[in-house]
Amino acid sequence: MAIELNILQAEHGDSIAISYEFEGEIKNILIDGGPAQAFEVQHTPRPLKLFLNNIKSKNQKIDLLVLTHVDDDHIGGLLAGFNKSGYLTDLTKEVWFNSGKLIFNHFDKPLDDSNTVKLKNSSGNNTSIGQGIKLEEYLIDKKIWSHDLIKTGDEIDWFGSKFKILSPSLAKLEKLLVKWVKETPNANTSGQNNDYQNSIEQLLADDDFEEDKSIHNGSSLAFIFECHDKSILFLGDAHPSVVIESLESLGYSKDNPLKIDYVKVSHHGSKANTNNELLQFIECENFIISANGKHHRLPNKLVLARIINRFPTANLMFNYPDLINRIFTEEERKEATYSTSSCEGTIQI
Repeated sequence: MAIELNILQAEHGDSIAISYEFEGEIKNILIDGGPAQAFEVQHTPRPLKLFLNNIKSKNQKIDLLVLTHVDDDHIGGLLAGFNKSGYLTDLTKEVWFNSGKLIFNHFDKPLDDSNTVKLKNSSGNNTSIGQGIKLEEYLIDKKIWSHDLIKTGDEIDWFGSKFKILSPSLAKLEKLLVKWVKETPNANTSGQNNDYQNSIEQLLADDDFEEDKSIHNGSSLAFIFECHDKSILFLGDAHPSVVIESLESLGYSKDNPLKIDYVKVSHHGSKANTNNELLQFIECENFIISANGKHHRLPNKLVLARIINRFPTANLMFNYPDLINRIFTEEERKEATYSTSSCEGTIQI
């Protein structure tokens, strides 16, 4: 079978599933779970739960669960899935998670009750890194948690596929050694108003890049996934400076860019997480945007303008395709050399 890629409709978050065949068996990888409402709302199944129901109906498993970082729009749905009997607790075989405890242990620092981050689980109550540690201990007891710190430079062979880790760097992880708090988005990564009323030309003329300063996003996993002679760049919510440094260490440059089949654009298309320099380090035509446009006004049209400017024939793929008509005017779509498409369903790679 081909690689099947599902960019689940996880509201304003990320939840991505990869399925492929290895030695006659289907392997399923789940990357993040979106916020809690991506799993279910008032006992009504939402996309993550529906996907897991499909996995169960085929008597398959989540062979690998990857949590990129602890922001609620990535971990909330996973917590809901673990809290619901018969779902992630029973389905998951292996977990990659740079937890708070793991990071503190790596740097040989004590972890106490002051190091907490408030998140919401499916019951509407708050959870914290302390409760995350209890989940960790449960995963260890079940022998499904890979408790090695996953960081820049790691290359992991996994059942016929390979992960080349580009982020986080140890320097970014070390920033989490301060007190963890629920971060409030700053104006550079979110806003009350979107930039959709501006033309691509206007946005590029006024372009002034300022990198995301979020400590949590700086700790996000980002990696090149290689399988069946195909490659996908999953950027999580990573900072572009870290990804660029990692690509340079792998021998890539503006003159020798990374050739990739698909890119999952960082941080739901935030203007603070994709810059022109990063785009010069890659060669790709397919760019995936995971966002519904209703939270923090993401994606930013400026990011799409940067992509189009670098790749005039790019295919911009939206898991919420209604965004296409909201972002681009009829005239822009009519005159475009780029294309826009839906990735609401399964992508066959």
